[in-house]
Amino acid sequence: MLPCLASLAPLARKPGRFARDEEGAVTIAALIWVVFFIFMMASAIEMGVTLTKQVLLDRATDLTARVIRLGMEGMPSEATLRERVCQKAGFLGGENCFDNVSVETFVVNRNDWSSSIDAHPLRCENFSDDSAPPPSATLEGGLSNQIMLMRVCLRVKPMMIDNPLAQALIRTAPIDDPDHFALISTTAFVTEPRATSIFPSASGS
Repeated sequence: MLPCLASLAPLARKPGRFARDEEGAVTIAALIWVVFFIFMMASAIEMGVTLTKQVLLDRATDLTARVIRLGMEGMPSEATLRERVCQKAGFLGGENCFDNVSVETFVVNRNDWSSSIDAHPLRCENFSDDSAPPPSATLEGGLSNQIMLMRVCLRVKPMMIDNPLAQALIRTAPIDDPDHFALISTTAFVTEPRATSIFPSASGS
């Protein structure tokens, strides 16, 4: 009987050695932190791409406003302005750009430096559905030496829709599509001296 109890003694000591064993302890901490680092890397990539898209949209908006300011084209419609923005938007100007960009123009009253832009909510339409065209854009007329505002909105889909940063962007720039958020660019310009206006006086598209 006693020899049998002696043979069981090493087994009784194993739980104690297992509790004191520190091998593999670093792996547990690494598994906890790797999730955080992956999230930070994904968020940094998402933010970098989003900022790049914003810069490209700002550049495209300024170049489109320059064409209008110099009178290089006639009386442009919203479709013409959308096409121009997509042409100047770099890699943003892909096949989906024309269906996801909206353009508006507003006149600035130099008497009190006000405009009707505050009275018009953000317009960021989806033009891909031909059966349900969106409402006409606000294109206010601008005379010679008139200060104008141009507001461009581009619907953008995040690279990683499940990324918490992407979800935050969608919540801070909401539109009618839960999978997209809005990139907005606004610029001001003065029309060159001309005998006639470059826009019709009424709103239209």
